[in-house]
Amino acid sequence: SAPGEARPLALFTAPRVDYSLHRLRHYSGTAPEHFQNFVLFTNYQFYIDEFVRLGHETMSSAAKAQDYVAFVEPGNVITRRKGLPAQAGDDLGTAPPRLPQMPAYHLVRADGSGITMVNIGVGPSNAKNISDHIAVLRPHAWIMLGHCAGLRTTQQLGDYVLAHGYVREDHVLDEELPLWVPIPPLAEVQLALEKAVAEITRL
Repeated sequence: SAPGEARPLALFTAPRVDYSLHRLRHYSGTAPEHFQNFVLFTNYQFYIDEFVRLGHETMSSAAKAQDYVAFVEPGNVITRRKGLPAQAGDDLGTAPPRLPQMPAYHLVRADGSGITMVNIGVGPSNAKNISDHIAVLRPHAWIMLGHCAGLRTTQQLGDYVLAHGYVREDHVLDEELPLWVPIPPLAEVQLALEKAVAEITRL
């Protein structure tokens, strides 16, 4: 736009935002307003099971909940933190008879800085699809939680492996990113995650 003219407030057009909000509701089984600014993607159900357990445990105690106010599951089933009053619409949620294609779970903070976890299922097409639609929400960060190749004999069950160096042999990005473009590991990502894990675990 020319100097002095109004500029758009978002990176996406209104029709695109509207379309993505409807798609999020369809794919995740939850309303877009429940999505938080920090998003975890996974294709392993046991990570989801643990997140659901943690969500309910967090809501059961005001001391454990800290700033979290609700846990939302597919069908917009809302569990408020113990001691908080129900809000209008909380009782409208119903667990669906079967889960949607990419069910989402939300550990909600009032300021939106909570955690959303999405089970993207299998395949890069699902990952691209849900990423395109969540992008209109302008989240602060998202991370894929799964597994990676190149495991070492020194690693044990429970070790955290950061797969930020892309393995070209699986050819997933070949059409989007030519083979002559290098994809180096990012030391900044490694250091930031190491620091975050150390702060949270105090190890």
